[in-house]
Amino acid sequence: MEGRTLNYFRILLFSTLIFSGGLFSTGQIGSTSAFAFFEIQAQYAFKHRWLPMLGDASPEKRFQAMRAFLTYPEWGLPVLRSSIMIPESENVSWQIVMLIGMLGDSSDVQPLLKIWLESENNKRSSVWLGAMQRLYWKNRVSGDAAPKLTNLSVKFDEKDSANQSDVKTASILFRIDNPSQAPRFIRVSAHFWKTRIKENLPEKYFWLPAGGRIESSMQTKLLVVDHTNDTRLDFRIWEVGLSDQLLHQTLTIPFPEESTSPVSN
Repeated sequence: MEGRTLNYFRILLFSTLIFSGGLFSTGQIGSTSAFAFFEIQAQYAFKHRWLPMLGDASPEKRFQAMRAFLTYPEWGLPVLRSSIMIPESENVSWQIVMLIGMLGDSSDVQPLLKIWLESENNKRSSVWLGAMQRLYWKNRVSGDAAPKLTNLSVKFDEKDSANQSDVKTASILFRIDNPSQAPRFIRVSAHFWKTRIKENLPEKYFWLPAGGRIESSMQTKLLVVDHTNDTRLDFRIWEVGLSDQLLHQTLTIPFPEESTSPVSN
């Protein structure tokens, strides 16, 4: 049934082209009006039929819906983009993300990244990251200057010192500048040494606009070991999609009893 519906739109498109080329061959206005009518009908079908069908319980219906978007991206892609921008788009289906990753361009990375980072339930993270990586590398400009880490520091919660607790709450504060005239899609990681818990922090992803910067932080709790009064931080930056790191910086950080100022290696 759904296959017949898709064929119906194909036949309608073919008929419209013949109709506009035959009856309206002497007038550009008539041809434009006929095509505009078909375009409105197609857009309505994508929004109210094919888009909801992407989340259907039936694998066959999901496949038919995806085929429609892949067959007519000029009508399907705007509908996909609009669907993730509305306030109700908190739970964006992975099928929509995958299709945008196949049909979109690098301008789609930032809105997808924002939704993914704000989502409390990051299911199918590999689909999200794969889609964003593919979009980014579609139009990536090579040869420009790499991002620069212009500030890196660690601060401890003063309450931990007052309570003389072995568990320290640490905040990594950092700023990354992008001197390039093209945006950069990056991920950062942090690793602590000489502590018994929370050594590896979850990676974070950022969209660096051309000529812009980001300022952010990462929080964790560290358990002090008996034989040392400091810890070491390894901070790394990668460009998404590449295995070689862009930057690696280390800090030796005394615990609060001595100092809160990090000393760079």
